[in-house]
Amino acid sequence: MSINDSTTLDALRDRLSGRPCKALTLAVASEAVADAAVLDSLFRCVYEGDGRLRWRAAWVLVKVSEQAPSLLVVEHAGLVQLAMQPDISEGLRRLLLGICYNMACEGELDVAFFNFLIEAMVSLQSPPGVQSLAMKLAERMSRTDEDLHKEFCCIVQNMEMEYYSAGVRSVARHCLKKKNR
Repeated sequence: MSINDSTTLDALRDRLSGRPCKALTLAVASEAVADAAVLDSLFRCVYEGDGRLRWRAAWVLVKVSEQAPSLLVVEHAGLVQLAMQPDISEGLRRLLLGICYNMACEGELDVAFFNFLIEAMVSLQSPPGVQSLAMKLAERMSRTDEDLHKEFCCIVQNMEMEYYSAGVRSVARHCLKKKNR
């Protein structure tokens, strides 16, 4: 079933309100890559939907960002702003950071977002998925400036890794190995 009529948003909401499954997520992602109306509806669900709908639409957008990240670049700033909101769930934040990670956005450094990423990666209250993605994104962003990258590496080296999950420790080791390349 394709969603490309005047009720795209309502049809999409109906489809995403059911039980989530990988097949549906991949199907809607393929439709979003092919149809700008579906992609726009997904963004509206992420920005305006309730918790469950936002999460499911963001999950679809992660799949879109894996297939065609260039389609999402126009919404990069909005996704970043939403990810930095203190009142969103950590699961939604992780998905939004995953979307941002899949988009290789070049350009001027967003200092507020970079600072948010540093805080999220060192915060013991952040879930490991958020910490890991924040660290990966911060490492990528720090590469725009040699001094900033040195500062990032110092922060990672000074983290007391025994308090972090194995996954976060692995990402930290990987980021520090890149320093020497």
